[in-house]
Order: sequence, then structure tokens, then C-alpha cells
Amino acid sequence: MGDVVRPVDGPRWGEWVRAGAERLDSLGRSWTVFARNTDELLEVLDRPNNDVGFSMVLMGDDRDAIGSFWNEVDQRLHNELASAVSLVEHTRRLLEYLGSDVPAIMAEYTERNSRIMAMNETKFLRKLRNYLLHYGTAPILQSMSLSTGEHSLKLNAASLLKWPQWNAETREYLSAFDAQDGPVLRQEVAIYATAMLDMFSWLFKQRIAIFNDPEVLDRFRTEGL
Repeated sequence: MGDVVRPVDGPRWGEWVRAGAERLDSLGRSWTVFARNTDELLEVLDRPNNDVGFSMVLMGDDRDAIGSFWNEVDQRLHNELASAVSLVEHTRRLLEYLGSDVPAIMAEYTERNSRIMAMNETKFLRKLRNYLLHYGTAPILQSMSLSTGEHSLKLNAASLLKWPQWNAETREYLSAFDAQDGPVLRQEVAIYATAMLDMFSWLFKQRIAIFNDPEVLDRFRTEGL
């Protein structure tokens, strides 16, 4: 006969699960905020392309209509970037709690997160949050193609570079744009959000595996039969 497996200490294991589940549930709420802010920002940025008449208004001199739109862009962009920071911090809180209890899942998360952190869009948007917090509002360039009707909203790289606190990598990224060019705001946000969706969809599916990992159960087994 093989070794007899000692039973799990239910109360201790249950308390660990409850505390971890609270952090995971909190992270889920944080993710919902981030996802909603992303959807709202993309909806605002898409409005000129979805409504040619409104696009024409933006290219005109109706200060009330123009001002209202840019105010909403500023608000939605701020919400998006702030919620991204909260999501990162709430994820860190969960991972610190799990520690080395679920090494395979932690290794997979680390690999996925490293890929996201290596993206230019991630590096730029996370620094852009500090630009908005410490320096000024987003400098946006708009243009409209008369042949296609496409309305383009870009961040002005030259204006962004006036802030001295960019790190060398992001400064190099912005410096690659011409004087009247810069990152397409919708594209930056969409690529980053899509990568985050993929990672967090995977993470939330690990709930059962996390709390029933064999190494976790071994840690909470009783000392004797």
C-alpha cells in the first residue's frame, strides 16, 4: 500500500480560500471598472467616424460643441488610465497573497504579463497617465480625409516631448514621429485593452485551480491522522 494521504485541515484551508477569494472578487470589480472605462473612451473616440456630420462640426468653429467633445475625451481618457493603475495594484495585492502557493499559475501569469509590459502601447499609456497627472491635458491633433471621410485623432508627439519626465525608451518612441504626427489614441488604447482582456480572462478562469492546487492542499494537511 502507498502512503496514506493526510486529510486537509478544513478550517485553515477555508480561511485561506476566503481571504484569497475576497481579493479575487475585488480584482474582478476593478476589472469591470477598467473594461467599462475602456468601452466609454473608445465610444467617444469613435464618434467622429461614426457620424460624418459631427466630424464636420469638430473641424469647424462651434466652440460649444467642440469644447464639449474634448472635455469628454479628457474625462474618459483620465478614467481609463486611472482605472488601469488601480487594476495593476489590485492584481499585485492578489499575487502577493498567493505568494509561492501556486507556482505554475504564477509562472504563467508572469509570462503573460511580461509580454504586455514589453508592448510599446503599454509603456506609453502608463507613462501618459503621469503626464496627465503632473503636466497637462492630452495634446490632440485631428484631421479629416475629404476623400474617405475618415477622422483621425492623434496625440501630438512634439507637444508630449515638452514634458521632461519621459523615460528614455518612451522618449525614443515619441521622437520617431514627425512634427505634426503622433500615436493614434484609439489604436494605443484598443491594443493595450485587448491584451489586458486576454490576460485577465485567463486569470479569472484559474479560480478553481488556484484554491484547489495540490501544493495548496498539501500545505493545509493535518499533522497526523
